[in-house]
Amino acid sequence: MSTLDEIEEEAKAAAEKMVMNMMQRPGQLEKVEQYKKRITHKKASIEAQLKSAVQGKLDGVSVGLKQLQECLDDVQQISSKMDEFEEFFKSVPPLVASLQAVREEDSRHSQYVTAMDSLKHIFTVPESVAKTKQWIGEGKLLHAHQCLTDLENSRDDLLYELHRLPNQSSHDKIMLKAYFEDVEMVSNLLEKQIKLILARTLNTVRKEPTVIVTALRIIEREEKKDQMALQQQTQSGFMPPGRPKNWRSKAFEVLECAVAQRIEGTRVDEREDNKLWLIRYLELTRQLILEDLRVVKTLCVPCFPPHYDIVNKYVDMYHTCLSSSLQDLVQNGLEGNEYVTLLSWILNTYPGHELMGSEELKIDVSTLPPLLSEESMQKLQEEYLHKMECNYMEWMEKTLESERAEWGGERAPDAEPHTAAFHTHAPVIIFQMIDQNLQVTETISKEITFKALLLSIDQVTRYGNMYREGVIQFKNSHFADRSRVAYFTHHMITIVNNSEQLARLAQQTQARHWPPARHDPPAEAKFDAMLATFQKLRDEAAQFLLEEAFLDLEVHFDDLFTPKWLTSSIPVDTICVTLEDYFQDYNHLREKN
Repeated sequence: MSTLDEIEEEAKAAAEKMVMNMMQRPGQLEKVEQYKKRITHKKASIEAQLKSAVQGKLDGVSVGLKQLQECLDDVQQISSKMDEFEEFFKSVPPLVASLQAVREEDSRHSQYVTAMDSLKHIFTVPESVAKTKQWIGEGKLLHAHQCLTDLENSRDDLLYELHRLPNQSSHDKIMLKAYFEDVEMVSNLLEKQIKLILARTLNTVRKEPTVIVTALRIIEREEKKDQMALQQQTQSGFMPPGRPKNWRSKAFEVLECAVAQRIEGTRVDEREDNKLWLIRYLELTRQLILEDLRVVKTLCVPCFPPHYDIVNKYVDMYHTCLSSSLQDLVQNGLEGNEYVTLLSWILNTYPGHELMGSEELKIDVSTLPPLLSEESMQKLQEEYLHKMECNYMEWMEKTLESERAEWGGERAPDAEPHTAAFHTHAPVIIFQMIDQNLQVTETISKEITFKALLLSIDQVTRYGNMYREGVIQFKNSHFADRSRVAYFTHHMITIVNNSEQLARLAQQTQARHWPPARHDPPAEAKFDAMLATFQKLRDEAAQFLLEEAFLDLEVHFDDLFTPKWLTSSIPVDTICVTLEDYFQDYNHLREKN
């Protein structure tokens, strides 16, 4: 059975099924005519749609066939034309050979035209060169540059025509370059004069800003000619002699060199000539940079083209040159308070309202690289703290030696007027020294102040340990021969008082310099260890006082509760008198002790 028959059978089955569905009830027989009309209309609609679709397809096939016929005609026509072109091309090689003489004549004509156009400049090269030199000497730079441009154009046009020749003559090129060699010399002379003007920009712009504008106009013209020369090289492979000149980049090099010389010029003293040489150098540098950048912002901006971004360029140049100068200072080595001076200037003065952050400049240095690298700054701080540590160690060792010398002396310690307590000036002097160092570091930064505080705590702890060792040696030496030291008790009382005073002054120093709300367990442990050191020393010194008293009373205590005690009151009287004597000495202890 064919496909068409299958479709017909399926259609009949579907129709039969549909009729069965419609005629399931007797009342539906009355609607048979209505169903027939509905089916008839539907069939007519479907047939119309089918006819329309078939007609559309037939129209499309007809158009496609027509276009295929047109394409076939076009292909045949193109094929015919291609055959004709092939016939024409066969006649081209003989034509090329016959036109060779025309091409040679055209090339000669082009050279003659170029030579005629440049003839005026060719014959007047020596005169033009002399006139250009004269104008450069008189400061008429625009006239000089125009004349130089004419000379260069004549030379470059002639060299370009030689470059275009199939058989280039090196002899002709050498001859032309030799004839125009003074042009290169004049160009160098003009470049030198422009560099001289730019080197004095900050001075010239205050008096004759037009001179700066003229130099910059010439530079920009040369930059355009450089771009044209590079484009010509890309197209033809020809590059005029001396191009590109790159006068703009050379101009910035001159400006940077001038900035470096100005900064170097502020260093008028050396350490051997003036102890305050660094302070003076940094202050002169601050004044110079502040004044120069004011001039740049107010006077240079109108003179320089906007794309030069001259303010930021100058800021970068001053920053870079200053960084290099400071790096040299650091490499040559610093001494004493020079570390503080330099660190404070870099961290506070340079970015602060006295210089970059001033109302006139308002420059955000956070956008610039650091003046000194993080490594250099860290090294400076470490060296400064190391020197501070060495000074502490040296001074505290001398202080301890002085204390030891007083212990073996033949005079009693000094007493405070208001309390009569024995004391020495060592505790006050030690913490005055620490306080002065911390006040100095506060001019640098809070972080280095905290480091210096911890260093000071370590050194005071170290002093306390050395002090304790000295006290123990002093006590052992005295107990070995009590006749050698006449004022042992007085000095031991002084040691007790000094220990208490050192702990008290340490707490005051902490209150003044410890950063508010800073929680640092290791640092706090160091401080607690220092207080514990002096508390322990105070307790041990007090114990030594009691040991000395009991040594004096030991013999008399042995007489107590013996027959001798019953027959004489001497032991008791001696004990009372001895204790009374010691108590008189103990009155020189501070109340807290």
